[in-house]
Amino acid sequence: MNIEEKLNWLQPVLVKQFTKTVQQKQLAHAYLFEGISGTGKKEMSLWLAASLLCQDGEANLPCEKCQNCRRVFEHQHPDVIEIIPDGLSIKVEQVRNLKAEFSKSGVESHQKIFIIEDVEKMTTGAANSLLKFLEEMHEDCYRILLTENLSNVINTIKSRSQNVTFEKIDKETLNHIFCKEYRND
Repeated sequence: MNIEEKLNWLQPVLVKQFTKTVQQKQLAHAYLFEGISGTGKKEMSLWLAASLLCQDGEANLPCEKCQNCRRVFEHQHPDVIEIIPDGLSIKVEQVRNLKAEFSKSGVESHQKIFIIEDVEKMTTGAANSLLKFLEEMHEDCYRILLTENLSNVINTIKSRSQNVTFEKIDKETLNHIFCKEYRND
């Protein structure tokens, strides 16, 4: 099962909305994806990154087969910068490094995509440091923040991002996805 098929099972409404947004080249520069684990937040962020970097896709959608798409999904593309908590939190130094990357141009493309997981786990200093990064609008720079607990994300980060809620997944859908992926492996 490819990423788009999986997302269509997990979040069909969001896939439809983001497909239209991508095709019309109207992606926002900052998103805050909110939802429990397993709802497709990470997959959607990678799918959006691939849509921006794909070499062979049609209608601005990722083909999921070209070298750029494969590298995005394998977490190996140099223009997709991913941040995860260092231990229990995202620290100021991680955000400083992110901001340093932000000031550089893309390595292989003119686009840069930043994906920050568990944004609710930022230290106060890191969260405050991230605000300027979110405020600066660069044409080919996209930021996707992921959280499982929106109430723990500071309001100034919420207000500088387009908030997208990923709905809970019913057991039948999860079972279908698990069985299909298990059979394909």
